[in-house]
Amino acid sequence: MPSAPRHPSLIPTFRSRALPFPCVDIAPATCYAVGDMRIGGPATVAVTGAAGMLGQEVVATAPGWATVVPLTRVDGDLSSADQAHAALLGAAPGVIVHCAAYTDVDGATRDPEQAWLGNALATRHVAEVAALVHARLVYVSTDYVFDGTAATPYTERSAPHPLNPYGESKLAGEREASRAPGSVIVRTQWLFGPGGHSFVRAILEAARAGKPLRIVEDERGCPTYAPDLARGIWRLLETPATGVVHLTNAGACNRLELAAAALEQAGLTGVEMTGIPGSEWPGPTVRPRNAVLASERLEELGLQPLRPWREALREYVAGLCDRWEREPGVDEADDRP
Repeated sequence: MPSAPRHPSLIPTFRSRALPFPCVDIAPATCYAVGDMRIGGPATVAVTGAAGMLGQEVVATAPGWATVVPLTRVDGDLSSADQAHAALLGAAPGVIVHCAAYTDVDGATRDPEQAWLGNALATRHVAEVAALVHARLVYVSTDYVFDGTAATPYTERSAPHPLNPYGESKLAGEREASRAPGSVIVRTQWLFGPGGHSFVRAILEAARAGKPLRIVEDERGCPTYAPDLARGIWRLLETPATGVVHLTNAGACNRLELAAAALEQAGLTGVEMTGIPGSEWPGPTVRPRNAVLASERLEELGLQPLRPWREALREYVAGLCDRWEREPGVDEADDRP
């Protein structure tokens, strides 16, 4: 997201639990709801972050009832109230799918203010427009709102407790999104797919370059394929869901297992790969170790879970390897508009 004027008073002291502006709390009593917010006919759908990995897929997989208005950074800085309101009001949406976000986890640790501008303040402005024009809002969130210390998977009823500034900023975004009546908060994790950077792609590129791999093996999650998540979001919009919904590909693994599966699918053998504890990873951010997401909502809403992550990974890796074979030396991210 483009730089915005600095607002020192916006950012609370990390871990103080104070928030920089009034908002709705995300707690089991307030986030687990089903209301009467079903799409009943054709609708104009504004998609923020439409140039990003997920945003591209949301645009590409739109059903016939949706007239999509893709919005990117070129259309305005969402952390600016004036620019956000102008861009979104100009789209005249009946639905807003808010994919735009500040996603640099380590960058958020180094500069929390940018994360709060991109994830909390920007979402406030999007939610303001949604409330003003009575648009249904979908906000995409993350497993990083949890600390990863639970012995069992986190459901929609689990109380958030982020460990780092990125997670804090995304939780603040959830609270802001909740201010818009009928909003849906979709939590997902470990996203991979065409048109963007991901752990899976980084592993495959390093392996193809002959680099040894050191992979964190004590961090567990649910790998999620962006095209599958996008289709899942559209299906959610065809139900009366409100509140929090967890949406990932089925199954969980650790980072080392995911890397090994990706290498196997790509036919890359003889790669030097070592599992390491997260404490040995050279980064400034404390990350959740076991933040596996599970959903109690999908069955309630009459929706099938997304397909198993290994099946989705197979499709992604096959497409990526085909592209590399057809266009040697071309970076997959060059597809991004």
